[in-house]
Amino acid sequence: MIGSSPRFLTYRTGTSLLHRLDARTKLLCTMTIVADALICNVPWGMGVAYALAALFGLQASHLLPSLWRALRPLAVLIALFSLLIVVATPGKALAHIWIMVPTREGVALAIRLGLQAFLIVYTTSLLTLTTPPLAIADALQWALGWLERFKVPIRDVIAMVAIGLTFVPLLIEEAQRVLAAQRARGADLNMIALMDEEAMGALLIPLLLGNLRRGEDLAESMEARLFATGPRTSFVQTYFRRIDILAAAVVAAATTAIIVLAIVV
Repeated sequence: MIGSSPRFLTYRTGTSLLHRLDARTKLLCTMTIVADALICNVPWGMGVAYALAALFGLQASHLLPSLWRALRPLAVLIALFSLLIVVATPGKALAHIWIMVPTREGVALAIRLGLQAFLIVYTTSLLTLTTPPLAIADALQWALGWLERFKVPIRDVIAMVAIGLTFVPLLIEEAQRVLAAQRARGADLNMIALMDEEAMGALLIPLLLGNLRRGEDLAESMEARLFATGPRTSFVQTYFRRIDILAAAVVAAATTAIIVLAIVV
């Protein structure tokens, strides 16, 4: 049943180490690992970055199967994009296959970009799977609140991020329901048939109407809670604990090793 399947990359309750970490710690660690992925070299620096990501992933190992099912299409997309880079990057030719000429520089660039992209998506997905959207929004407010001094509407931006984290999985689930309902009525809605205007309308119109209703309900709910009428407060007070300090220390040590390897190697 569609309704019983877990939503795409949404928060899952649990008692793992990642679930127990403070949302601010997870946000800072995720941002640091993303920075590590962008600056590390191949293979040593990337090996350290992947070892760090694997260490955190093993702390919520029960989520890894569903995480892999969600990231599998992305892995295929990265592989196809890497093939394009291999043949489009100029350099020393490795072979001549019809009109395609893979190069050594293209292979190196494809490997580096592919590993970087997968690591970034993997770590950010772990964050969304183990942290409620409102907790992520509060962590963003804590990390970026200083931008309000420069008249940056950071609260509105964070509110949109939180709404997006909540609505994107709902939109995907709603699209699956509409597809199932249309197919139950005999409509042919495979990938080729969706190129037809009538088939696309049968999918998009119910999605648009459903999300307009959901957006109207959300607007009324936010108005009822006096959104944007004053500073936000939180009922739950969060504190950094020893486990947060330990996680930050591990990430800092790995980042130091990656920077040293990037300079030396």
